[in-house]
Amino acid sequence: MIVLLVLLLALIVLMTGAALLVVRDPMHGVVNLGISLLALSILFLVLGAPFVAALEVMLYVGAILVLFLFAIMLLRTPVQPEPEARWRPGFWWPGMLVVLLAAILIILFTRRPLFLAVIREIGPATIGRALFGPYLWLTEAVALLLFAVIGAVLAIQRREDHDA
Repeated sequence: MIVLLVLLLALIVLMTGAALLVVRDPMHGVVNLGISLLALSILFLVLGAPFVAALEVMLYVGAILVLFLFAIMLLRTPVQPEPEARWRPGFWWPGMLVVLLAAILIILFTRRPLFLAVIREIGPATIGRALFGPYLWLTEAVALLLFAVIGAVLAIQRREDHDA
């Protein structure tokens, strides 16, 4: 059952990720991104990382997705009426994805699945020990590289502003 659930969630994430790349309407893209992020958080929950699943919902779905929605609503041009039909063939799958996500949530929260007893939960302390234990130097190197990239972008921008 766990294999079927993980494969179903992975299929949802892949389908919505692919749809995100091909849709033209930015609002449809945000909906696909939201479904993908919710499926990914459920996948983290199934795999035994409830802390990461909660962070996924709070940070990405709760903050960044809402930020995308506000940016699209503020920058959106006036909508022109389209002569095409409102429901085009081939766009029935977002509704199916919502139904699949609802089914997965019902499966997860109506009864405690047997696989959750086998999986060892990973909490914030374990994640902190992993990041700042054996991988401390790697984490610091990534932070320094990100800082260097930001500095390079600012230096290039300052040079272009000065030349203009």
